[in-house]
Amino acid sequence: MPLDERIGRLKKKLLTSPYEVCMARAYHFTQAYKETEGLDPAIRNALALKKTLENQKIFIYPDEFLAGSKTEKFLSGPLSVERGDFLRTLQMEMDILHLKQRPFLITEEEKKLFREVILPYWDGKTLRDHKAKEWEKKGLIDRKQGFFKRLFRMIKFMRYVGRENLRKIAGANRKAPLTFRRLKNLHALRYELACNNPSPAVFCFDVQGHLSLGVNKVIENGMEGIIKKAEDRLKRLEVEEPYNEKKKNFLKAVIISLESAIRYSEKFAELSEEIAKKTEDEKEKNRLLLIAKHCRHVPRYKPRTFHEALQSAWITHLVGEIQYGTHEVFAPGRIDQFLYPFYENDIKSGRITRDEAKALIQEFLIKLESNVEPIPEVGMETNAVLGNSQHVVTIGGLKKDGEDGTNELSYLILEAYEEIGGAVNQLAVRISKKTPFDFLKRACAVFRKANGIAFYNDEAIIEGLLADGMSIEDARDYCIVGCIETSGQSNTHGCVGGHELVLPVVLIQTLTRGKEPPPFIGQKEGIDCGDPSSFKTFEDFISAFKKQLAHQIKILVEATEGKDKAYREILPAPYVSALMDDCIEKTMDVTEGGARYDFTSIDVRGLATLVDSLLAIKRFVYEKKELSLTDFIKIIRNNFKGHEVLRQRIINEAPKSGRGDGEADEMAKNVLHWIYEISQRYRNIRGGRFRVCYYSYGNHVIDGFMLGATPDGRLKGEPISNGVSPVNMGDFSCGPMGPMRSVAKFPPREISSGIALNMRFHPSFIKTEEGLITFAKMIKTYFEMGGMHIQPNVVSSETLMDAQKNPERYRDLIVKVSGYSAYFTDLGKSIQEDIISRYEFCRS
Repeated sequence: MPLDERIGRLKKKLLTSPYEVCMARAYHFTQAYKETEGLDPAIRNALALKKTLENQKIFIYPDEFLAGSKTEKFLSGPLSVERGDFLRTLQMEMDILHLKQRPFLITEEEKKLFREVILPYWDGKTLRDHKAKEWEKKGLIDRKQGFFKRLFRMIKFMRYVGRENLRKIAGANRKAPLTFRRLKNLHALRYELACNNPSPAVFCFDVQGHLSLGVNKVIENGMEGIIKKAEDRLKRLEVEEPYNEKKKNFLKAVIISLESAIRYSEKFAELSEEIAKKTEDEKEKNRLLLIAKHCRHVPRYKPRTFHEALQSAWITHLVGEIQYGTHEVFAPGRIDQFLYPFYENDIKSGRITRDEAKALIQEFLIKLESNVEPIPEVGMETNAVLGNSQHVVTIGGLKKDGEDGTNELSYLILEAYEEIGGAVNQLAVRISKKTPFDFLKRACAVFRKANGIAFYNDEAIIEGLLADGMSIEDARDYCIVGCIETSGQSNTHGCVGGHELVLPVVLIQTLTRGKEPPPFIGQKEGIDCGDPSSFKTFEDFISAFKKQLAHQIKILVEATEGKDKAYREILPAPYVSALMDDCIEKTMDVTEGGARYDFTSIDVRGLATLVDSLLAIKRFVYEKKELSLTDFIKIIRNNFKGHEVLRQRIINEAPKSGRGDGEADEMAKNVLHWIYEISQRYRNIRGGRFRVCYYSYGNHVIDGFMLGATPDGRLKGEPISNGVSPVNMGDFSCGPMGPMRSVAKFPPREISSGIALNMRFHPSFIKTEEGLITFAKMIKTYFEMGGMHIQPNVVSSETLMDAQKNPERYRDLIVKVSGYSAYFTDLGKSIQEDIISRYEFCRS
């Protein structure tokens, strides 16, 4: 069917509106924190949310039937100045926002407000500042190096990566004038990099987030019901622990946060009624009064209709975004399950038509992707701006009782997604052995018009979650958060993003005795695992590598501890906790371990690059004995210069992962097991386990910029492999089942936090009914073999290259990057090139 005209206008407005910076949340949070010095951190956060929701301007936009906006600008993000990441981005790049590849609008008044009011207050008080202090205490970073040492390290790093790669890393904006202020800010970049990157192989960013928010709990109980639960728990606490002020303050903060959310919704009701009084058009008046009616009832009470349920879901999610701030990455969960009773009742009663329900779903999906982030110049080459906070919608799969949960709403959401041309907030489609083949086929048919869907295998994921300690009911009720990460629905504080390990860097550190890649300012070198000439056998070499691997994981664990301690002490999340199972009963914030399930993920990338490199060393050094390991190291240090014949032999003769090769698959399984075994030695500060996932955002491209050549034949500056996908070079005569067979061998318990298998197919493959059935059967077979995840891109190389040349013609072209979805023309050129270079299967 053609897209509804109203929805078409909403989508067009999303894609054509300017990106803007809004200071409202930043200002109100700053004022609130100034006014609440000395109070309990949970109370301070709740009052900051309250002040923001009370004072931030609101709007009812044309064509919308779901009210609610997160900022005072149409397309902007709620800046999380208290965390520090976006505070520093603005501090360093305020004067070049309008010159970026994807420019942001900001007024001179807003710049002045930021520089004179917001920034001075947070200096030294942000979560990043506290995190950095913890890292310095642990000896993870050293930011107090002398001038000459800093200069020496800088020169060494620049020589290692090369001029062009350095420009890409820094995102050097050639349009921007090099003013004194900008030079000063570039100098400050040293500090910021040290606060995220304690080792060349380890990243630990400021975010937690990345969770299922608990929208379903508000649908089931209404916020009044959750407030009543918190009030009852507070009364019991007065008897059980009358002097425990910390727990009392937590419950009070929960109540303040929920009451503020209710009042925020009522503001939209009042605004709608006010506008309706001045409106003569009867149709428009009815729209406004309907919004008012819904916003007075939800989210305070349980919804009565499908429309109210979606309005409740949106406001609940929206307030979570405002509370946490930019890049919160909250998922609304399994909407086809908890919204279905409302849909079914409304269809049966005639209150709503199928097309009306579909249009509301489409509006909800468009609103979810209406977020932008001012990405720093460092990283502009490899990131998207629009929809950067991924709000994944999950459909299909098993119900808690083990029966198939596919329903009419599941199909309608697929249709809604297809008609709007997809959304960067990806659609996660769960598939179990009980899923009707027709549903899988219908999901595959969406790729004829839109990318962005990813498929998840219930049997593999549930097995992994059970190994993590989940009950069978909660494991069956999982949803997807962030890019590809698995989570219980509204019961899991998974901390699945921002703790990253780069495997090829660990390898190079092993080969160079910890010296390369050269550590940047503040970072520490890898450890010396021995002279490579002393590794007489492949087993000796692997032993040294595993020693370096264990050391880098230990650094990552300690870095995560520093960040988590800062969250626990200064930045709790009472609104999120209110909607998370068990936090109210335990009287504990999620940052303290209040959620039913608590984990931290180690996000690993470059698996195939590492595996292929290990196999190249094994084949050419230890089996064929064509060169020594020392000579091999010299060759890769020189970027294979003068050894192109050897490089091509490595690419074409050595075993390659992701091709169904038994030896390579066994090596990949070994690497997975080493990482899993090391990770299980640790627990996070809340007592939770460390889980492992394999995906890379777009950072595998940045990793390549900062890394010299690798033994698999990859040249200096080229991307490392993404997710669990094979590298982009070599023979793919194995066909599409090659990568699937390889990945299907991975044990679910060792990848329980999720994996990203990216594969690109030519559109001609699914053009016919026969091809569509083959595509669906291919995924079904892969899952029956044990595969956990696959996210296809069905788009030709010609289309992608034309989109690079003529971006205005392809503004709505969506692609999978490595986990997350993005508008192709919104991506940096380097990540675009990486996507184009991925092998194109099934071209007829």
